[in-house]
Amino acid sequence: MTRYVPAMGALADCERIVADLIGQPINTLTTLAFVIGGLIVIRFDRGRLWIGIGLIATGAGSLLFHGPMPTGSEWAHDVTLAWLIVLVGAAGTRYERLSRLPALATLGIMFAWLPEVADPVAVLLAVVAVTTLLIRDRSNATLGPLGLIAIAAVLGRLGATAGPWCYPDSVWQWHGLWHVAAAGAVTWWALASSRPRR
Repeated sequence: MTRYVPAMGALADCERIVADLIGQPINTLTTLAFVIGGLIVIRFDRGRLWIGIGLIATGAGSLLFHGPMPTGSEWAHDVTLAWLIVLVGAAGTRYERLSRLPALATLGIMFAWLPEVADPVAVLLAVVAVTTLLIRDRSNATLGPLGLIAIAAVLGRLGATAGPWCYPDSVWQWHGLWHVAAAGAVTWWALASSRPRR
């Protein structure tokens, strides 16, 4: 297997990349939170099946990116994360069907053709998703998960490479915390927001 050496990619996530099958052990292990979250959503809410699939796909893309790092793993990471954002933002709207395979294909082609747009597009999609969620629902089922992911995002930035809390050889990795919190927030939202409220 050809090992991918990121120009920036995973280097931005603080944890030192080791020359082994698993490039960033802590960040790799924590990607499993997305897979576990996806399985929980699929098990307990079939109405959110695509959110569960998106969580599992995001975990797989992130695992490739932080683990074995083969060529194309950054693309898989970026596409699946952006797709999960689209799935969440479109859930329960008239665009829900388009957010599934059509959105995945569109993002896959776009990021393969123009990889430099992946981060700005993901940020834009996140802003749109958060805005649409807040327009539709400002209950604790939405505010709680959004608060969790916002706090984790801030902590993740502080612990990113060149950030004040970055310790590349530590077993505590802030990006790993972001993985767990993001997966937990989406799982929490998927299960809590689909239940009828009194």
